[in-house]
Amino acid sequence: MKAIVVTDQAAGRAGVKLVERPEPQPAINDVLVQVHASGFTGDELTWPSTWTDRAGRDRTPSIPGHELAGVVTALGCGTTGLSIGQRVFGLTDWYRDGTLAEYVAVEARNLAPLPGDVDFTVGGPGDAGTDRVAGTVRTRPPSCGAERPRPRCGRRSRLDGEPARTRRRRLRHRYQARC
Repeated sequence: MKAIVVTDQAAGRAGVKLVERPEPQPAINDVLVQVHASGFTGDELTWPSTWTDRAGRDRTPSIPGHELAGVVTALGCGTTGLSIGQRVFGLTDWYRDGTLAEYVAVEARNLAPLPGDVDFTVGGPGDAGTDRVAGTVRTRPPSCGAERPRPRCGRRSRLDGEPARTRRRRLRHRYQARC
C-alpha cells in the first residue's frame, strides 16, 4: 500500500515522503479500514507520539494523521460491533501509525458507524467529523475513546460561552442521556 511517512523530526516537512509499505494486519479487537478521507495537522510533526512509542523507543518512519473515514475491510480476532463493508469514521491511537495511508489498523472502540448519506470527507477530517455528524451518528454523548470534559455548574463553557448549566441541559436533551 502507499503511505505518507515522516522520517526525520529535524527535517520537518522536508522529511515527509510517499513510500510503499506493507498492509497492516488487524490485532485483537482491531479493524482494518480502507481510508477514504483523512485529516492531518502540521503540528503532528512536533508531537512526541509521532516519533516514539509508549515505552519511549524510536518508531520512525511513522505514518502521521489520526482522523479518518473509510470502509471496514477486515476484523481482528474478537472484534465485535462492526462488520466488513461498513462505513466508519473515528480516530486512531496517537502511538500507532496514522491514517495517511491506503489502509490503517484501528481499535474498534475508536470508530463509529458513518451513515450512507454522509460523505466521507464530511465524516472524517476535522475532529473526526464528530461535530458535523453527531446528531445522525450517535444517540449518546460523544466519546471517540475519551469523554469530553464537562464544565461545572455556574461556569462558562469553553466551547461557546453559554452557561454550563444551559449547555448540559441542551446536551442532555440532544443525546437523551445524563451529561
